[in-house]
Amino acid sequence: MRRMPLIAILMFLLTDVVAGETLVIYGSRQYTLMEPLLKAYEKARGVEVSYFQEKSVSLLQRLRDEGSQSPADLLLTADIGMLEAAKEDDLLQPTQSPLLVGLIPARYRDPQGYWFGLSLRARLILYIPTRIEPGLINDYADLASPALKGKLCIRSFKHVYNQSLFAALISRWGEAKAQAWLEAVANNLARPPEGGDRDQIRAMVDGECDLALVNSYYYAMMLNSENPRDREVATQAAWIWPDSGVHVNISGGGVTRHAPHPQLGMDFLEFLVGFQRQRLYAELNQEYPVVTGVHVSHTLMRLGAFEASDQPMALIARQKESALALTERLEKKHKDRLEQQE
Repeated sequence: MRRMPLIAILMFLLTDVVAGETLVIYGSRQYTLMEPLLKAYEKARGVEVSYFQEKSVSLLQRLRDEGSQSPADLLLTADIGMLEAAKEDDLLQPTQSPLLVGLIPARYRDPQGYWFGLSLRARLILYIPTRIEPGLINDYADLASPALKGKLCIRSFKHVYNQSLFAALISRWGEAKAQAWLEAVANNLARPPEGGDRDQIRAMVDGECDLALVNSYYYAMMLNSENPRDREVATQAAWIWPDSGVHVNISGGGVTRHAPHPQLGMDFLEFLVGFQRQRLYAELNQEYPVVTGVHVSHTLMRLGAFEASDQPMALIARQKESALALTERLEKKHKDRLEQQE
């Protein structure tokens, strides 16, 4: 297995060996998290795999720029918004797989087979038990409570993780209620949004805020970290699974529109839903398997069970533009308020 720069991939496409035997994957997941699975696939199938890693936005732009000359057979990325954007921009092709349809719940895959969810991450609420009254928070809606003014930490509202949550809430509540909720949440911030999800947890423990909205896998990785400080920080927090249905996002993939070897791309997706590979794919990043019955990691078992929202991912993705517009209105309103105060 080789990890090659794009220019090398393009050169290899000119050879018969690659044209017949190499699977080219564009992926946003770190190579170190994919390497065991890539090696296992090479050993099982006898084909070579070339994995090109970049951020999701960059991968989509690369596919647009390359067009029909793209060497990529498969796109692997995180967040439903990215997968839907790839579909809408004609960067993926519809595929049929009875195996994937049979194992992946309908709400975690595209109805036409453009993309398939492979693992889940949940948006959960963390808090410091000694500083938050028990029972004050049971759901996402409670984050708008005036009792939480000055207590909340969150990363940028425009980050894809928050945008997906906002899109889900628009789908669930309607735009007017979601906007009122977001404005109330913004009023409850302890500091301007900054940093990543781990930074929100550290800030909470350091006393900058009392609760935070984060992705489950960041918290689980801190609980399981080799860094003693991160483990200490994580163990000081408690968690809440929202009782109206936990918002989950997906890591997933689809066969690219101009895949030189579409059958290999589909075969790799099917390879990843095998029980042992599902467990490994999810556990390496402390995510939840998408296939029912596959065991979660020991770290995630500590967090207990939760009831995921039954909203289809494709339905949530349709609200992504509304979610962005909602965020931009909030930012403009905040800017106007500051200008009036000057």
